[in-house]
Amino acid sequence: MNAPSVQPSTLHLLGRFSEAFTGAERELLDIRRLLEGRRPVKLWSDVPPHPSYAGQGIATIQPFAQQFPKGGTLLIAGVHLRPGIWLKYARFEQVILFYNLANHGQLFGAIEALRDSTGVDPELVFVSKMLQFSVGLPGRIARSLMDLQPFLAVADERFTQAAGRPFTVGRVSRDAPDKHHPEDPALYRLLASRGLRVRIMGGTCLAAALQGVEGVELLPAGVESAADFYGSLDAFFYRTGASTEAYGRVVVEAMAAGLPVVAHVRGGYAEVLEAGVSGLLIESQEEAYDAVMRLAADPGLCRRIGEAGRLQALAVHGPEATRREMDFYLRPAVAA
Repeated sequence: MNAPSVQPSTLHLLGRFSEAFTGAERELLDIRRLLEGRRPVKLWSDVPPHPSYAGQGIATIQPFAQQFPKGGTLLIAGVHLRPGIWLKYARFEQVILFYNLANHGQLFGAIEALRDSTGVDPELVFVSKMLQFSVGLPGRIARSLMDLQPFLAVADERFTQAAGRPFTVGRVSRDAPDKHHPEDPALYRLLASRGLRVRIMGGTCLAAALQGVEGVELLPAGVESAADFYGSLDAFFYRTGASTEAYGRVVVEAMAAGLPVVAHVRGGYAEVLEAGVSGLLIESQEEAYDAVMRLAADPGLCRRIGEAGRLQALAVHGPEATRREMDFYLRPAVAA
């Protein structure tokens, strides 16, 4: 007689859903969707969620109303989150901490606070080798979990849509100054002066430098679906300023959408991008300008890099990689 299967305990996913477009929180939504019917999952936010998340079933933690995660496994989507005193009463079997933002001080503080509050040593998950090597702690390297299907559909249609419009380069991110390099506005002005179109979703924070520049469009974060936005581009450009991009899932999304990517060498995404084949890596303003103009002048190069990037995105985040990640989330919290 077969032994009855053990129902997995609840997986509590804790994020900060206060902004419309954040990679860590979008990943939590993908985890919940992929685990549907396989493990109980509950989404939590440490602050009231942004209206764009309405209908997603995200509960706001309210300790004095006894509304907070209890039992099972707690997954915390970043060291910027600071769970409160309710942790002492939650009785978790397991705690998983995503390290997806390069701030070592916050990481060590979070590990100590979680250990003191729960009595459980948190299991660390790093989104890139770069982050793990920089801090020197044991843990698991797991690329950001994502559903590529909407972006793969864009790749199938991109080249028929591109006809009859100026060559368009763009990027998507949170609408925050630290997500943009200080030299980005000057680059966008120069590209626009050469007849290119520039679209920045998550770029209203650049309005003081770019408002009214013909050919440059600054959009709020999340105003279009990411897939629709990628479909409006011919190339994707990405670099950050004060913040180091721990992984940069938007870069991989753009690759999956068949877009040739131009990105700064500093970022976790560089680990899954082969320079000159599945993307162009740059270090300086001059290299950034030359790379974009080279793509604008050569449709064949755009197609070759875009197709290679699409294949690379599938290799790293396709169905087989997703199945391996799901095994991690479906394992028992406590060994029998």
